[in-house]
Amino acid sequence: MKLNLILSFLSFLFFTSSVNAHTFTGMVGFYDGLSHPVLGIDHFLAMVSVGIVSAQIGGRAIWTIPATFVLMMIVGGIIGMLVEVFFFDLETLVFYVVEFGIVFSVILLGLAIAIERKISTNIIMIFISIFGMCHGLAHGMEMPWAVNPILFALGFASGTATLHLFGVGIGSLAIKTKFSSIVLRIVGFGCALFGISLLI
Repeated sequence: MKLNLILSFLSFLFFTSSVNAHTFTGMVGFYDGLSHPVLGIDHFLAMVSVGIVSAQIGGRAIWTIPATFVLMMIVGGIIGMLVEVFFFDLETLVFYVVEFGIVFSVILLGLAIAIERKISTNIIMIFISIFGMCHGLAHGMEMPWAVNPILFALGFASGTATLHLFGVGIGSLAIKTKFSSIVLRIVGFGCALFGISLLI
């Protein structure tokens, strides 16, 4: 009996497909785009983490980091659409590269929260740009399949920006006391560990 349970668990662990936010269903219009970043835990954690990191750094970074992410996500979305429509042969390769980029965004943003302002803002901006591009590519490749791609894209960008603001609010409140700051850093480690589990 125990052997059957162990074998069942291992088969679920190693032979199931990875869970992510990239499905080709539910892409009708603005509302679907708005809810899309929230429904995938990898996206949700990455988007909120961007806002938290920007709040931890403070100053102009509170708006420049999230704005850079959204801008690069839009650029990535355009490139993703072009790949899907004109370079369909590359779709599988781009998809796997993008998935790894998204997983690494969860890991590295979680670590950035955990070590709290130990990384220079310029390096954070470079990583934010790469991660924004990866998230944009993932959903850009979905957009040609949407019923209304423009409304879906506007909803997705709005949903992402909302999650960034949510993260900024969490970060701004958490850095006010030493205890809440420590809790936030532990949460950052938790995000990183979750990202590592996705990678495995």
